[in-house]
Amino acid sequence: MAKCDICGKEVVLPYRCKYCGGTFCEEHRLPENHDCDGLDDYWNVPVNVKRRLSSTQPAKRSGFRIPNYGANNTVLIVCTVLFFISLIAPIEMVNLFALHPRIEVLLARPWQIITSMFLHVEFWHFFVNMFVLLFFGTELERRLGDRKYLEIFFAAGFAGNLGYIAYSYAVESFAPALGASAAIFGVMGCLAIIAPEIRIIIFPIPIPIGIRTALLLFAAYDFWMMVASSMGVFYTNVANIAHLAGLAVGLYYGKRIGRRGRIRHGFFY
Repeated sequence: MAKCDICGKEVVLPYRCKYCGGTFCEEHRLPENHDCDGLDDYWNVPVNVKRRLSSTQPAKRSGFRIPNYGANNTVLIVCTVLFFISLIAPIEMVNLFALHPRIEVLLARPWQIITSMFLHVEFWHFFVNMFVLLFFGTELERRLGDRKYLEIFFAAGFAGNLGYIAYSYAVESFAPALGASAAIFGVMGCLAIIAPEIRIIIFPIPIPIGIRTALLLFAAYDFWMMVASSMGVFYTNVANIAHLAGLAVGLYYGKRIGRRGRIRHGFFY
């Protein structure tokens, strides 16, 4: 027995969609009946399938599309362009595009809650974030598609920024924040749930460990650094609370999606 991903009906002989991998009942087995998001990944989709889908869902298929080079690559390109611009005018870029947590500044420059996710002004901060995102972002987009990847990226980054704003007022420290780290933690958190078999190497230790173990270590470190910094034990210029908030969002998405890498019951469609 298996449950239909759309209606939850238990069926003895379920249908498995060859485009998205979902499990469906007789009523929802056709791509146009379960809002199939795997059709764009295949070049050999039958013409009759494309016609049926376009006739039943014209508005959805004609909506915003990421160019063929991919959503994650687009994020990498935007971050890279902004980084090189910041080499020329770092102060101006931070003033305009970094997240300034004071509410009055944010109200005057509301775009900062988004642009800060793409801005890096230090080389190693930029390099490490882009290196990690290149691998994990590509893998998440491959499993979920460009739109769902962007949902997770922006939701995690947005949550990280909100967490940092709240933390800044709690400790009365209002340094500007920037970087894609919170969004990247969200990407990795989602992968940890839907693809726990992934193993990574944390330099300089040349031993692969599971992604869930690695994230647990990262989260424990961020939590300790956040607490110690707020207590005045030492100062850190890392927004640890943003990492934790982004990770929480990624884990939430992962739980909703499930291990098959597909969102269940139409949630977030």
